[in-house]
Amino acid sequence: MRFVFLIPDLKKGWLWRLLSEGVIQSRSQRVNDWFLRQWLYVDEVFGGTMNIMRHCWVARQCGAEAVLATISGQDNYGDVFGLNRTLPYIAWRDRQPQDICIVPDFATLLINDVEGIAIAYEQSPLQTKTNFDYRRDNVFLWTDSALMQGICAKTYPDKPAEIVPNIVDNELFPFIPQAQREQGLLFAFPRKGKDFILETQALYQQQGGAFWQFERVDGISLQALAQQFRRPQAFLASATSEGCALPPQEAMAAGIVVVGKTARGANFCMEHGKTALTGETPAEVVQCLFQLEDQTLRNTLAQNGHDYIAQYFPDRKPAQFWQQTIKKFM
Repeated sequence: MRFVFLIPDLKKGWLWRLLSEGVIQSRSQRVNDWFLRQWLYVDEVFGGTMNIMRHCWVARQCGAEAVLATISGQDNYGDVFGLNRTLPYIAWRDRQPQDICIVPDFATLLINDVEGIAIAYEQSPLQTKTNFDYRRDNVFLWTDSALMQGICAKTYPDKPAEIVPNIVDNELFPFIPQAQREQGLLFAFPRKGKDFILETQALYQQQGGAFWQFERVDGISLQALAQQFRRPQAFLASATSEGCALPPQEAMAAGIVVVGKTARGANFCMEHGKTALTGETPAEVVQCLFQLEDQTLRNTLAQNGHDYIAQYFPDRKPAQFWQQTIKKFM
């Protein structure tokens, strides 16, 4: 028994981006399906892919035979964790009938090619598709939050979706107390809600706010992000819609106070006044930012957030999940 985790190849450069954009602009389902089967690549590392890679690593730590699969069969990621956690790769075409194949939501079309057990890992509300035979007895659904479980219930009626714990890497994002961070520094990811960030910053400053200094972070590697996450005291969650929502969870692990949108419930780790401060509009977030100028509140939320998210550290719920999963499929 082997677990095969399908992930996209990582291909960077203008030529690959041009090809991808051409496929998107074609708006042809046949072209999109062909592209998926022949290439299946991305030009940046997404959180959902990182989560799948971490699951592969935890499965191996629990004694399972587990490998990553790409269409090319090559490892295009290298030491993406920065912790020398090397993972074995195979070509997707080299899977075996007895393998248990975990397929990400954006590639579920490929489940139709799997002879044995297949698991559709539904991590994003924007990627749930019915392009595979989900009614098969040997096809299972995984997801990562109550929000996504509800979406799956509507998309795949009569097919239950099991909630699988995200994996938050506390080795990569160790806890650093607020007092050891740069006072008043707030991180935001412009790739997820740029306008929301700009409106929040402008409104905060218009109302006389001077404590929080906004710094936008984008286009850096996971290792670089982990280093940068040692600096800020706060993180602004700005996405309207989220998949596995790792950034707020990694921020909590690191001791950063999280403030902002709950992304319609995808940021399930954010409980207002307990693990974070939440606001769905710039005006609401600005009020939260003024509250967070209080050092005692920041210390309390940082510790509460860390304590809550600790359940998703690799040796806790994820390890328990994989121990049970291995037994289930033995």
